[in-house]
Amino acid sequence: MKTKGTYSIVEDNYELDINYEFYWNDGDNEYPPEADLEIENVELNGVDITDFFWDWVNDDLNTRVWEHAQENKHN
Repeated sequence: MKTKGTYSIVEDNYELDINYEFYWNDGDNEYPPEADLEIENVELNGVDITDFFWDWVNDDLNTRVWEHAQENKHN
């Protein structure tokens, strides 16, 4: 299954939106479960900062987006 979503961080002085596509397969008796997360773009206050995200910020936020996608995959 696939779903698209947005992980947002909203603070007083900024809003960070990370748009993603999340794929998962719950598996069965023959195949184990699998999942994949693709970050499509990242915006800070409406400005695309995707390249900056990949160059400098990826690790910590990628983990947060992964957890968000897992928790919201059926919404």
